[in-house]
Amino acid sequence: MLERFRLAYRIEFGPDGPTVTHGQAPLRFRAAVEDVARLHGIRSGRLECKGLGRHARLKFSEDFPERGRQAIRNVWTPPTLVRSGGGRASG
Repeated sequence: MLERFRLAYRIEFGPDGPTVTHGQAPLRFRAAVEDVARLHGIRSGRLECKGLGRHARLKFSEDFPERGRQAIRNVWTPPTLVRSGGGRASG
């Protein structure tokens, strides 16, 4: 079955900490993820952000600890979609 949303970025967790392996995660979010990984001792797993704008969702691998999942959700802000100024002109 086809995935509904396109992968925006992927972060893999290893003994050296989290590493972005696909796409570009926001710098603030990456810093927060590093803090959460260090605080909760997360050494394995994968985190993916799929979709764009208000439709973006975080997906965790099955081996990702639940406490770490909630901590990451708490620091994550879905990306906003930049819209053009199109539409009807007023006047």
